[in-house]
Amino acid sequence: MPHFKLTLVFSSFISICLLLFSCNSDESSIVKADNNQFTSQVQTNTPSQTEALEDTLLSDSLNIGLRLELASLYYSDEKLEEALLQFLKVTDIDNTNLTALINVGNIYYDSQQFEKAIDYYKKSLIIDKNNINVKCDMATCYLNNKMPEKAIEILKENVKTNFNHAQSHYNLAVIYKQLGKIKESDDEMKIFNSITPN
Repeated sequence: MPHFKLTLVFSSFISICLLLFSCNSDESSIVKADNNQFTSQVQTNTPSQTEALEDTLLSDSLNIGLRLELASLYYSDEKLEEALLQFLKVTDIDNTNLTALINVGNIYYDSQQFEKAIDYYKKSLIIDKNNINVKCDMATCYLNNKMPEKAIEILKENVKTNFNHAQSHYNLAVIYKQLGKIKESDDEMKIFNSITPN
């Protein structure tokens, strides 16, 4: 197979993996803090909203809530560099801000910078050690870094913590299939199918 076709096939495979494996694959959803609870909200952005937040932050640069809101607007508009900059500024102000840490990891994940994503997911797990969605995405990063056994280890921990975490079962099924472990793959897919609505 010519190198060009092989590269195209591999790039397509990576794109499919990102869609199949992510626990945060809804591109329009942003993890947003709300009284220490996390909700997934769809952001709609207008230039005037962004400009107003940018103007306010000029005089109130340490306002984490406004900075997170601006970062979320950028993220929902797929302006990943601008969103990353804002989330990183939040971590400069408060290096334990869970929303910012997770979203920095998600942006690095989305841009296929898996080592950096793992670093930020690990930082967020120091604060929220039981966040199985973050662990699920971190496992995908390990898989993309050609460390399937580490990915399997994390996903098995997830299903031990929460047997009904469907995405972890699905990801295990896909990884096992890639490794040629068909029985294990079939077992995980059966569990996935049994716990997800039709």
